Amino acid sequence: MAPPRPPLSLRFDDFVLEEGQSRLLRADSAVALPPKALALLCALARRPGQLVRKDALLDEAWGHRHVSESVLKTTISQLRAALGDDAKHPRYIETASRHGYRFIGVPAAAAIVPAPAPGADASGGDAPIGRGAAVERLQRALEAALGGQRRIVWLAGEAGVGKTTLVEHFAARCGVRVALGQCVQQFGAGEPYLPMLEALAALCRSDPALVSLLRSVAPTWLLQLPWLCTEGERAALQQQLAGVHPDRMLREAGELLDRYTQQAPLVLVTEDLHWSDHATVRLLEHLARRRTPARLLWLGSFRSAELEAENHPLKGLRHELRLHRLAEELALEPFSEPELAAYLERRVPRAAGAQALVHALHAHTGGLPLFVANVVDELLAQGGLEDLPLRIADRVPDTLAGVVERQFERLPAAQQAMLEAAAVHGVEFRPDAVAAALQADRHETHAALEALARRGQWLRETPAGFEFRHALVRHAVLQRIGAAGRSRLHARIAGALERLREAGAAVAAAELASHHERGQQPLAALRCYGDAARAALGRFAPTEAAQLTERALALLPQAPEGLPRLELELALVGQRGLACSMLETFSADAARQAFERALQLCGQLPHTPQRAWVLSGLGWVLYSRGDYAAAHTLAGHIERSSAGPDATALQISACNLRGLTFAQQGDWRSAHRILERGLALCAEQGDALPLARFVIDPRVSMRAVLGLALLPLGVDEAASALCDEALAMAQQLPEPTPLMLALWCGGMLEQRLGRAARVREHVRGLQRLALDLGLAAAEGPALWLAGWAEVQEGDPRRGLALIAEGIAHHRRSSRLAGLTHVMGCAAEAMLAVGDTAAAVAQIEQALDLGRQLGEQASTADLLLLRARTAAAEGRHGDAARDFDAAAAEASARQARRIEAAVASARRALPH
Repeated sequence: MAPPRPPLSLRFDDFVLEEGQSRLLRADSAVALPPKALALLCALARRPGQLVRKDALLDEAWGHRHVSESVLKTTISQLRAALGDDAKHPRYIETASRHGYRFIGVPAAAAIVPAPAPGADASGGDAPIGRGAAVERLQRALEAALGGQRRIVWLAGEAGVGKTTLVEHFAARCGVRVALGQCVQQFGAGEPYLPMLEALAALCRSDPALVSLLRSVAPTWLLQLPWLCTEGERAALQQQLAGVHPDRMLREAGELLDRYTQQAPLVLVTEDLHWSDHATVRLLEHLARRRTPARLLWLGSFRSAELEAENHPLKGLRHELRLHRLAEELALEPFSEPELAAYLERRVPRAAGAQALVHALHAHTGGLPLFVANVVDELLAQGGLEDLPLRIADRVPDTLAGVVERQFERLPAAQQAMLEAAAVHGVEFRPDAVAAALQADRHETHAALEALARRGQWLRETPAGFEFRHALVRHAVLQRIGAAGRSRLHARIAGALERLREAGAAVAAAELASHHERGQQPLAALRCYGDAARAALGRFAPTEAAQLTERALALLPQAPEGLPRLELELALVGQRGLACSMLETFSADAARQAFERALQLCGQLPHTPQRAWVLSGLGWVLYSRGDYAAAHTLAGHIERSSAGPDATALQISACNLRGLTFAQQGDWRSAHRILERGLALCAEQGDALPLARFVIDPRVSMRAVLGLALLPLGVDEAASALCDEALAMAQQLPEPTPLMLALWCGGMLEQRLGRAARVREHVRGLQRLALDLGLAAAEGPALWLAGWAEVQEGDPRRGLALIAEGIAHHRRSSRLAGLTHVMGCAAEAMLAVGDTAAAVAQIEQALDLGRQLGEQASTADLLLLRARTAAAEGRHGDAARDFDAAAAEASARQARRIEAAVASARRALPH
């Protein structure tokens, strides 16, 4: 996107054209002019005396949209009518037949310039008043970015201090491509990555080459911009990216910007970071910490007071990045008296040198630029600046909100109602929704809002609709409306947005949920919160999904009891369980509570395939926590619910869960049979398998677990081959959780085969997942497998410490599945350091835990270890009993490998 041009400011005859204020004045009175006519006038006046061809005018005013020349001709006629111009004898706009038009008005000097943005330079050349040093620092940061040193610069200051003015000034003059993204105040969790997606969408519109780069480097981001790909491509991406870890979007964004800025530097502008979502803050941190070259300057703004008051996630990051010199912060202060005098001289030249006026105005406003600009507007509306120092306190309210309210009261009642409805809608709003809220004609409402925007005081037009010129103006209007009136308007706006959404408009579900909630429509709010949480998970943003579901579940008691409420609650707790699982582990308390509530709800509702998918998430929780009986019961529920197009996939889910639990219970024959069936069903489904539905790719998990199940049965080669297949398959997937499971199971297989070097390879893979990707569940197995390898390689004390740390990690995350095996490894390490008593106690604890859980996969091994310990201590009777018990246990489970190990250990004893 080309950098924005400085806004045009021009006087010709008795007209004053102010592009920055979106208005045309004649003798200080506004001229009614539609936005496209105003855009055409600016396009022509920017090239005085030059022929501007029709296609160039169409592109500039209508943004490359398909518009016929007849529309251009009609708009030129509107413009001439507003100017009082005659096509046959033109004074301002001349027609070049069949080619285009030229502006022939004669510029003149203006005595009073219409109000610019507070602190802005009216001439369009120098820095905004009082911001020269800030502009120089921004320029230095840009020069560093041009040299390949990524820079993050924040503009901090209170509301109305002029952050946006400075951003617009710098962006218009920096000379490089600028991408704009706006954080929007949202109720509850924000829409993930909203400002970044807005910036990317704008870049893609101006630079089609970026779309190809997105396809190759950042498919997770391409998936969030569906209009850039076909329906088939989008479906393929959803399948390919099923279950992707949230950190992948961060890595892809970093790589995308690195590569994109190799071709051309980029200034990324994000305003109002105090309203940013958690995902955007994480992206900011990721980009700040990258060490690769990038010709990138990320310029952001925020209100520091709001960060501190609301404990925003940017608060801690702000201090940390500044401490490590990874971000620079410019604090903007209000006008000093000399700066205010300069502003006043530019705005009202006849007031130059009025020191008493400057002093009184500064004392009244504290020098806050937005307040200053509104006070000057108010005084001019009252008839001038004469004797102001004596009367300012009596004639002007002492707060910005008070000034805005007084100006608001002078508006016609219809315009007041429109602004109130717009304020309820938000800082940005859609005219159709405002019309619906007022039950007014949408065309008349749109025209009236355009007229307000042309005044330049309240609103400005945007590609999506309109926005308030400043959030403080919107807040002042909003405060005038009573609670009942706000609730009524919220409900009407929600209804209008629902209709727009049904018609295909992009309406954020979180925004819609907020309006329904504030409009006292709890069931509709719950539905939209569920949609918003689902969308957040689709953007790999579990933090936002967890926040949204938390907000929705707190609203639940306000909804009437009945089947609809139960249905909505089930959807919400299912999404919450998945989000909490992604943030922590499947066995974390928050995930467990959510999925257990889902199970209760499924008992109150008929079985359906959709509910069965919720249960599959609960199955992983129950398995992780060692609740194998409940997991088996749940697998039965899933199997009975399998129907329709998802029938085979749900049967695979049931096979996966049964196989996992059978393997931990030591029923390896049943695990073999069930998992083989599941893999056969996967092969039948092929590419049609809906991987996005599964918590972990079943093709990987069933191969890995089946490999571990075959090993005790003495089928070593097949076991190793399956674990290798699972690892190779997982390495080709974009999501790290299947890779973690494959490394974990493969490491356990190598450990049972006694191959320490191969175990080390798996440990390194797990450590990368834990450290580089923040995958907490990988840390426990990485620790204890590394500890086992240390014991084998001659450092049993260090090995024991690592295994103990791994056990503690498993217990902290409430993951009990497979823990009896790890405790057996700890007992072996204790024996290696000579602490026989501790080893015996550890074995007893492991056996007790196995009996509590019904986890018998390690029982024979533990009995064998206890027998060897008793034999080493000379307790031959105890040893014989444990050898017999181990052999019987192995035989009952047809575990030939363990039977052979027991026989070998018994033969090795001295007779």
